[in-house]
Amino acid sequence: MSKKLISLQLLFLFIFTLSHSLCEAQELKGYSMPFTAPLYGSPPLKYSDSKIVTVVFKTSPQVLRKMVPQPLVPNPQGLMFAYTSSLNVLAHQSGEFSFPGANYFEVVLGIPVRFDQTGGNYCVVMYLDKTVTGVSFGREIWGYPKKGANITFVEEGGKVSTTVERFGTTIMKLSFERTQRVEPVPPRPGTPTFNLKFIPSIRKDAPPDVMQLTSNVSEFNRKELWRGKGSVEFGSLSADPLGDIPVLEIVAAEYAIAEGSLGFGEVVHDYLAKGKK
Repeated sequence: MSKKLISLQLLFLFIFTLSHSLCEAQELKGYSMPFTAPLYGSPPLKYSDSKIVTVVFKTSPQVLRKMVPQPLVPNPQGLMFAYTSSLNVLAHQSGEFSFPGANYFEVVLGIPVRFDQTGGNYCVVMYLDKTVTGVSFGREIWGYPKKGANITFVEEGGKVSTTVERFGTTIMKLSFERTQRVEPVPPRPGTPTFNLKFIPSIRKDAPPDVMQLTSNVSEFNRKELWRGKGSVEFGSLSADPLGDIPVLEIVAAEYAIAEGSLGFGEVVHDYLAKGKK
């Protein structure tokens, strides 16, 4: 073996050993990866003047059962909801690091469920546009099932229309038209949101490293509220089979301008805990 090759091998070994020594010795000041240059800060996240349109519809109870993980129990009425939103996240400080605010579009599919005696909503899938940070902190902290997509959110003359597109295919269309302003605006109940937080293992054919049912309650104050007419249409990709969800009847639709915060939550069920499968 040449002296040059031996020198290179020793150099690589030195760098590897040094990097591990630095990681062990360095204080972890950041909240997220990379720990010396975090992608996002710790909760709470605060939102201002965000626009949220929600359409509630009936679908097949059999379809709901396939999408809702146990021990959650889907509502027997076959209700599901879709919402589209234009969210404004305020800048915040987390430890030694400052993070700028952001505006992004988000589209969500959810199902009213029950966990033991507690009612709440289960998130099936969430689509975000143009924001790596928004996808990352939602998935890594709370387990929100977030994915990137091309989203349009157009508001004009009391009407809102949204499309969600992935890989050139439109997988969702949502529309809303205002018909009645609600005054005074009733308080919004603190309903839990449930997510299946799932992180695969780096090891081949190994069980996931994390598989938890999480719960959190967001605190939002609706400053303005409208009822109206809404519609939802679905399309499909192999990784986004939304077209399998039948829209049997539109039950309700509303438009809100809201502000509030999203804080920490809790693990309500650990699928990998000892004695559980």
